[in-house]
Amino acid sequence: MNTDEFEHQIGALRPRLHRYCARMTGSSINGEDIVQDTFVKALRARAEGAEVNNLEGWLFRIAHNTSLDFLRGNARSTVVPLTEDMEAAPLPEADIVAIGFQTFLRLPELQRCAVILKDVLGHSIDEIAGIAECSPTAAKSALQRGRAALRRLAQAPENIGS
Repeated sequence: MNTDEFEHQIGALRPRLHRYCARMTGSSINGEDIVQDTFVKALRARAEGAEVNNLEGWLFRIAHNTSLDFLRGNARSTVVPLTEDMEAAPLPEADIVAIGFQTFLRLPELQRCAVILKDVLGHSIDEIAGIAECSPTAAKSALQRGRAALRRLAQAPENIGS
């Protein structure tokens, strides 16, 4: 793949990467910074001869790791208790859009990653596992727990009317 084709493809993925990064960090501005960092890392790796079979998966993995580095650097992690209710149905798109960035930030990182990649961006469980560098079982579990937690958080009194 030549440089123009590569740049065109990463440009086409930019909106999806930004949606992911903004929701992972809780900020559109921080999401933009992470997308920029992702592209710098991708271009540097390509210049150093990195072989890429799945460009989208590769870029999302870089964006995921860059998001985690940002979150760890800012110590923004919050523990959400586990529940017995592990409903597997996806959240309707309208519900996902209505959930604010701050609500996503209340989820642990893997749960946030799984919900965003599956319900916002349409990735498969196997793709989520590859991006998050975990097993498909862990990705599926994180997705189910994240969905359940988002339902609870969205129905909490402080989120009604926001």
